[in-house]
Amino acid sequence: MTVAISTSDGPIRAVSTKKALAFVYIGYAFRYLYLLVLVPFYGRVLGAAEYGRVLAAMSLYQLVWMLAEYGFPSVGLRDIAIGKTSQRIAQIYGRHMSGRLLMTVLGAIVGLVGTLVSPLLRERPIFGILATLSGMTAAFNMGWYFQGTLRFRTSVLVEVLGFSINLAFVLLLVHRREDGFIVLGSLLGSSLIATAIAHAIALRSMDRASIRSSGTIALVRESTALFAARGLALVMSSSSTLLISVFAGAKEVGWYGAAERLVSAGLSLMVPANQVLIGTVASLVGSKDTELQAYALIRRGLVALTGLGTVMLAGVLLSAGIAVPLLLGPDFGPSVRMLRILSLMFPFAAFVQVIVGYILVPLRYDRFVSTASLVGAVATVTLTVMLGRVWGGEGVSWARTMGYMAMCLTLVAVLRREGLVRRIATR
Repeated sequence: MTVAISTSDGPIRAVSTKKALAFVYIGYAFRYLYLLVLVPFYGRVLGAAEYGRVLAAMSLYQLVWMLAEYGFPSVGLRDIAIGKTSQRIAQIYGRHMSGRLLMTVLGAIVGLVGTLVSPLLRERPIFGILATLSGMTAAFNMGWYFQGTLRFRTSVLVEVLGFSINLAFVLLLVHRREDGFIVLGSLLGSSLIATAIAHAIALRSMDRASIRSSGTIALVRESTALFAARGLALVMSSSSTLLISVFAGAKEVGWYGAAERLVSAGLSLMVPANQVLIGTVASLVGSKDTELQAYALIRRGLVALTGLGTVMLAGVLLSAGIAVPLLLGPDFGPSVRMLRILSLMFPFAAFVQVIVGYILVPLRYDRFVSTASLVGAVATVTLTVMLGRVWGGEGVSWARTMGYMAMCLTLVAVLRREGLVRRIATR
């Protein structure tokens, strides 16, 4: 499928969805090369305890990132996708930068609280400080801008550059079990460099004289529903490592965190399709002339991604017993069972991504996205506290999986209530 993008500043530009997906997945091959090097490196050099501290800090970093960028990326991607002039695009850019500046205050407060609440981070506060600064920097990433303008190649290249710089810093500087804080410092440094380059590229393609900071409060209001959806989903996915660090020792956190990182790597296989298809579907569904194309693309995405999730589940169940000791070393034997439990959520996570990203967000059903995410988050956090205190990492693994199941059931109910099942199946 090819999408035609027209602007008042230039000729029509045709973007092939298949080519965009292919290039983005090639970019993600570099992400996996990066992970295949770093995850075993951290496990063997830092050991389970120090790696557990790093993973607790990474969980805090994700929370700060989420709060500082609020729900702005989804709103910005949607607005940029229909922004036709360089002046309008510059205005969208300006209000998003001012919105992020405002929300970094909230991110900083959460970073401070998270550092004080977790015993692992409180013992060595430099971990929490670096994680907080990294999260605030990551909130200014420009992925939403490049995806909204269908410049997927630029988005991937900037991301690969950040990975490459971080990888170089880590391999050159991390040598001892006490060097966990250097991992966080490397993340901050690479994020600063890649983000600065991304902004420089973006500014070259817009009317910089039209950049304004007006509309910040309005943007926050527009983004609140999607913030609730994205933020609550992140509670399900990323905060579990920080939560388990409150009532478990460093090694237990390391075992669970290592399994969670491997599952997150698997889930990220679905992200490239998300990057391409959200902007593409938003562009197609906005016009009656291309509405049928949008629903055809949604159907293909639903079949492809849920199928991918099922294949990934089978692959983990079969290979975890061999892959985990090989990648991380003998210290991480308890991670095998946790990884197998967490892998059960692959098909459910794929279904959630398609329904939320390709249907509800483009059609502006933001309130229902928030409702489904709230159900999943409440279930996950409640079960994490209940099961994690008794069964540690395995209990938290079951909590994560059951949280996704609850969210899927809620989304099915939403689709039936709004009559979207028939629209997706027949259009």
